[in-house]
Amino acid sequence: MTHDEIESIAALDAIGAATPEEQGLFAEHVRDCLSCRRARDEYAEAATLLARDLAPVAPPAALRDAIVGAVDEDDEEETRERGPRINPWWLATAATLFLALWGWREIGIRVTRTDNASKQAEIARLEEENRLLAQKNEKLSSEMTSLSAAGTRTIALVGKEVAPSASARVFLEPERRRAIVFFHNLPPNAGDKSYQLWIIRADQPAPMSAGVFDVTESGSASLTVENLPVETEMKALAVTLEPKGGAAQPTNTRFYVMGTT
Repeated sequence: MTHDEIESIAALDAIGAATPEEQGLFAEHVRDCLSCRRARDEYAEAATLLARDLAPVAPPAALRDAIVGAVDEDDEEETRERGPRINPWWLATAATLFLALWGWREIGIRVTRTDNASKQAEIARLEEENRLLAQKNEKLSSEMTSLSAAGTRTIALVGKEVAPSASARVFLEPERRRAIVFFHNLPPNAGDKSYQLWIIRADQPAPMSAGVFDVTESGSASLTVENLPVETEMKALAVTLEPKGGAAQPTNTRFYVMGTT
């Protein structure tokens, strides 16, 4: 075979469009032909660049024959007049580009489908965020209504020696046996520590845990306490810094904020 014929096959082989017979002849020829091996590598590199980072798309099996047949019909008369001739090198190049463009079309469809799926996932995520925000807003509205109720009492907790600028305000709802506590200017707690709120009871010697919390960088936090003892059983409220997650009883007497009820 001539070099022109081999180069035509090289272009088709690079995109997997060469017939088994052409592949056999091509493989036999390039064993001893450096220039045709180089042509094969160049076509393979070009095909790789076209398809780089894209999922492979197999063209229809009859597509190559349709391309070649269309050119053969146009050249049939010239072939009879001038004798047998090989497919010109541009035929293989045209086939390469045509198949590549067909692949791009199919890949574009896939990308569009993936993009739509991503958009649907993003919409679902935003809808879930809106749902959670609506729940938080409803809860906040309910709490604000409770805080402004006629029976709600307020208790001020003041900073002690370890945190003199700290403070807290307790909104106590005796009828619901619930309290909402807002803390301010507490020192940020380390990762292995938690703040813990204690109820010092008049009817029991040991303090009762009312919950643990962490503060923001600005030293703020809030805590909702449910199932409070009845008002006459509460003597004072205090906060200590305890191991992460809290403790059954205070591990120290260094109160950060404290106040009587």
